[in-house]
Amino acid sequence: MVGLETSIRRKERPVLLGREPPAGRLAWRLVSPTLLVVFLVSLLPLVLAFALSFTEAHVVRGGIAWRFIGLENYRYYLGNRAFWESLRVTAFFTVVSLAVELVLGIGMALILNQPFFGRGLVRALILIPWALPTVVNARMWAWIYDGHAYGALNGLLLALGWIKEPLVWLSTAVPGAHVPVLGPFLKWVGDSTALNMILIGDTWKVTPLVALLVLAGLQTIPREYYEAARVDGATVWQQFRLITLPLLKPVILVVLVLRTMELFRVFDILYIIMANTIKVLSIYTFEEGIVFGHLGRGSALSFLVGLVILLLAFVYIKLLYSEEVR
Repeated sequence: MVGLETSIRRKERPVLLGREPPAGRLAWRLVSPTLLVVFLVSLLPLVLAFALSFTEAHVVRGGIAWRFIGLENYRYYLGNRAFWESLRVTAFFTVVSLAVELVLGIGMALILNQPFFGRGLVRALILIPWALPTVVNARMWAWIYDGHAYGALNGLLLALGWIKEPLVWLSTAVPGAHVPVLGPFLKWVGDSTALNMILIGDTWKVTPLVALLVLAGLQTIPREYYEAARVDGATVWQQFRLITLPLLKPVILVVLVLRTMELFRVFDILYIIMANTIKVLSIYTFEEGIVFGHLGRGSALSFLVGLVILLLAFVYIKLLYSEEVR
């Protein structure tokens, strides 16, 4: 009986193998639905936007009217004062936010990497700000910074007696404008009290994510390195500078690239709190493409922002991703 079943299987095997598609064809069949969705949702709009950036296009009844103008949109922005002002404001917001988030995130990660009672609970609680939707976070900080007495920050300071009347926290005045050198520089980069206040709100939300990424990097550093350094008499600062910081470079690179991309296209919190008052690049792009209906110029501006982010990512990699990290 067993011999008969074996004989049948041997006879069936060539037939079944003949019906099976080759491995490569089967793989293409399995991934083709995903590739189709990616093409329709991501690549096709990207290609159309890139094509629009070389046209003078605007919405008309029943579609889009366009005229090919070559690189005119790109030349327009490179000679446009508003574009360079928006780029300076965005760069200032990005640099200051990154510096604050990195310092606070590394500090928080170093503390959370130490053993103490309730460490697991604290690690979970610090993620609450990051879990908040951006719109909720923006509305919350708009209420905190409200310039009336019922604003949370003004109410707290009035209750403590630290101020006599409500302060306007979201003004466009330049802080330190009377200070020589610093004042003109801050005015040149587009700094304002409102921008600094919003920067605090955005940092409060995102710093836990930075701390979490750095904490993951810290846990990959062997304890033996620190024990050997202590035996050699290294101080805490020397251990941080010579062991922790170099071994955290890959994580810091990820944080820099990730946060630079997000900060350069920051829109939600600025638009919800200040509408069009603070013109970073994303709000400038929104005005050109959506509010004014200049689809070609809006597309060109989007690709200029992407180009700036790519250049910054390349600089980060050259500075941090050295041979010793590899």
